[in-house]
This record gives sequence, C-alpha cells and structure tokens, in this order.
Amino acid sequence: MKSLESQKLNPDKQVWIAAGIFFFICLGLQVWRMSSLASSMDQGILYQILWNALRGHPFESTLSSQLSSDVVIRGNLPTVGYHRLGQHFTPILIIWLPLISILGKWALPSIQVILLTCAGLCLYEIAKMRLDNKLAAMLAFSFYGANAVIGPGLGNFTDLCQLPIAFFLLILGINKGKRWLIILSAIAIPLIREDTGVVLIGIGLWVAYRYRKYWKLAIFLIIYGGSWVIISTNFLMPIFSDDNSKRFMVENFGQYIQGKDQATTIEVIKLALKQPVLIFQEIINPPGKTLSYLAGQGLPLIFIPFISIDAWLLMGLPLLGLLMAQGNPLAINWRYTYLVVPGLFTGATYWWQKNKLLFSSRRFRKLWSGLILLSLIFTITSNPNRTLSWLIPESINPWVYHSPFKQLNHSKIAFNAIKIIPYNASVSASSTFVPHLANREVLIRFPYHIRFKDRTKKTKEVEWIAVDLQQHQKYAAYFKNEWKDLQEIIYLLKDIESRYAVQYVKDGILLLELDGQYNHIAYQNYQKAIGKASMIKPPEA
Repeated sequence: MKSLESQKLNPDKQVWIAAGIFFFICLGLQVWRMSSLASSMDQGILYQILWNALRGHPFESTLSSQLSSDVVIRGNLPTVGYHRLGQHFTPILIIWLPLISILGKWALPSIQVILLTCAGLCLYEIAKMRLDNKLAAMLAFSFYGANAVIGPGLGNFTDLCQLPIAFFLLILGINKGKRWLIILSAIAIPLIREDTGVVLIGIGLWVAYRYRKYWKLAIFLIIYGGSWVIISTNFLMPIFSDDNSKRFMVENFGQYIQGKDQATTIEVIKLALKQPVLIFQEIINPPGKTLSYLAGQGLPLIFIPFISIDAWLLMGLPLLGLLMAQGNPLAINWRYTYLVVPGLFTGATYWWQKNKLLFSSRRFRKLWSGLILLSLIFTITSNPNRTLSWLIPESINPWVYHSPFKQLNHSKIAFNAIKIIPYNASVSASSTFVPHLANREVLIRFPYHIRFKDRTKKTKEVEWIAVDLQQHQKYAAYFKNEWKDLQEIIYLLKDIESRYAVQYVKDGILLLELDGQYNHIAYQNYQKAIGKASMIKPPEA
C-alpha cells in the first residue's frame, strides 16, 4: 500500500473521500438498524416529539411521560400532553421539522450521520488554517476513525449529535473573524440541551487564554453559557415538570445531596463544593473504567490532547461533569462522548501548531496511522449499540449470535404485522417497535404500561398491543435480567387475555386488539408461542 506522501490525491481529496466513506458506511448501518429492529425507545421519543410538533403539539410525548417523575416515582399513568422539555430542554430540535415531514422515521438517523460527517469537514477547515494540509488531513482521519465519534453515531439519534458541528463552527468563526458565524453558533450551543451551556463556558475560558484581545467575547460566552444552564434547569424546565429536580438530579448526583428526594442544579453545585473529598472519589472511581474511557478518547489522536492546555480548557468542564456523576456515565459508545469530543480534537489541533516538526517523522506518522486503525478495530469489536450484531456476536460467553438473514426475515414479518395497526390507534409496543410506531399521539412501551390518561385526564387502555416476543426470548436463556423481563411479559399477557383478542401471531410477533374479534387460529398460535416462551429456564448464576 502506498504511503500518504506517495499518493497522487491531495489532502483535500483524501479528506473528502474519507468523509464519503464515513457517511455511506454509517448511513448504511443506520438503515440496517432501522431495518433489523435494532433501534429502540430513545429514538422513538425524539421522533414522537417532532411528529407531534408537526400537528401543533411540540415536544409532547407519551413515551417520554413514562420516564417522568410523575410516573416513575409517584406511580401515575403516562399522559397525553406531557412535554419532554421538563426532562431535557432541547428547543433547537424544532429546526428539523421540515426533514421529519419529508423523511418520516428515516429523518433522525440521516440527520445524525450528516451532522457528524460535516463536523469532520469543519474540523479539517479549522486545522488547515493553522497546519500543513497533510497534518490537517490526519486530524480529520482521526475524527472519522474515532470510536467516540462512530460508536454513538451508530446508536439511536441523540440531540447531542448536533454539538460537534456547532462547536467547530464557533471555533471556525473565531479563526476567520466571522461575527455572524460566532453569534449563530454561540447562540445554538446551549439550545442543544440544558447542559451544553457548560461546553460554552469552556470555550469562553479557552478564548480568554488563547485570544486575549477577544476578552469581551470570552466574558459573553462564559456568562451566556453559565446563565443558560441555571435559567433552563431552574426556571424553564420546571414550567413543564419537576423531572429534573425530582429524578435526574437525584439519579445523577444523588451522592452529593445527602438523602434529599429532590434538588435543583444550584443546590447540587453548592452541596458538591462542600464535599471535595467525595468529588475526588467520584472522579477517580472506578479507576479502570475512567482510564479505559480516556484511553478510548485519546487513542486516535495518539493521546496528544492529554498534554494540551487547549484541550483541557475546552473539554475539562463537560468531562468533569461526567466524572462527577453517580456511577460515572463513561462509555465510549454512549451519546455523552459528544460533550467531550469537540474540545478534544480542537485542543489537539492547537497543540500541533507549535509541534509541527514531530509530524515530519515517518515513524511517528506510521504510529499515528496504526492507532487510528486500532481505534477502528476496537470500534468494530465493541459492536456499538448492537449495530454490528450481523457481524459480531452479542456475547462470547455465553455465545449469542443471530445471522443477518434471520434478523431481516424476522423484521420483514414484524413490519407486515404492524401495518395491521390503524394509523391513529393508541398502542403499547415492545421497544424494538417503538421507532416505527412513534408517528401517533399515543404510544407507550410494553410491558410497563397498557393504560394512559388522555387530554381530558380520563384513564383509557390502549387499543392495540404489539409484542416482539422473540426479541425477549433470544436473550432470556442467557441473561437473568432478560429472563425476568420475559416472565413479566408472559404474566401480563395472560392477565389481559379477557380484554384483548389476539389478531396476529408469527415468528414471535404478537398483535392484540382491545375488545377485538376472536380469531381461533391466531389464539391457538398465541398459546403455543406463550407456552414455548414459558419453557425457557432461567440462566445459571
């Protein structure tokens, strides 16, 4: 294989080819996820809030209502009219409505891949302004080969996928002196999510360090980013629900609030600052998980960001937030990596500005290329978000693998089945069906609920239940939690037999209709399917 220097293509073309390969492979895998029922509830939630927005009810979601403190803590039923903005303040999502109206359920995974691809190209433009084109191209290759970029990108759509491109556009605007680009990007970043204002604070601190003549901009970014986090979490989100203080603050930072059942962002910060020893313990524990996460982030950049002041200023605050959270939400394939990735790569770019001679070493370039390749190998073998289950076993011990042909055949049967459900019917469905049924006012996840409250607060039962029994069965024999979930499903199905008539049974796909017409053949097949599922023994401890 020819070396980088001997290739005829110039760096610009190489980067565009890399971007194209990244785009088409990731888009193809996202299509596979949707086609093989690998997408799940989180994607369905975001699709539902935008689908409702097209019908005059922005950010409403019965799926999200299931995760609310009113349901999880108080035990109430999910409600039509619940606004997700009480859980995550993500107003910028509204800009994607035109694509939702055109592409439907395919819009969100497409948007995610497009934004990440464009983020890599934007990073390249930033790097070219300060570095040799070949070195800038290497940074772009690192981005497209990073596990922290690819892994979450092959998962459910996340609002945080908008952050890298917005971050890089702000840095690009600063480098080019484009005031309009700076203003638009700076305004957009906190609107991505209630916690992304912290990223803007980091950028402000970096601007103060790197561009002292832009001290007014630095102060604006710090004040705007910080105040938005406080305003959105303490004043705007509570307008819609108390989920942030009652649930998410407690779940993520409960160790700091000393047994309280709720806390605002301000209260958590105050209490945490009074416990520096606890903060230190959370940052370093568990050490193995923390180190492996940092290693995964730094690998495609040959660990340069960890010796870069620019990188630590840009990524330090969001990384600190992740480290301080209860249980350390550190996983290289989770969406939270996008809080760290932009600062990591921007910091590396600025480090290289003063260390260009190192790149002239052929041995060093080969080492860097090898680490990018290693990052890609780790990404593939980690089977991010089960997207590569057609290639990589989901478990080695015990051995769990399902051929792509079997997965596609099952999916084909499932898609034919859910076509039976009327377009406007209320539905309770297995997680694998959720992204495909979220274009309706009432959709809740089975088996957690089959009842809900409508807009008049009247309690109703869903009209249809769609269950992917095979999806639950294929893991139940190997994993104890999956086996327990299957038992709960079987119990609930038996409990509702008198009210719901079985309408369809094939390959573990079950459709039941409230007060539906009795179908003798379907019921017989249903009994066989339940009997087969009931025979699965719990896995050995």
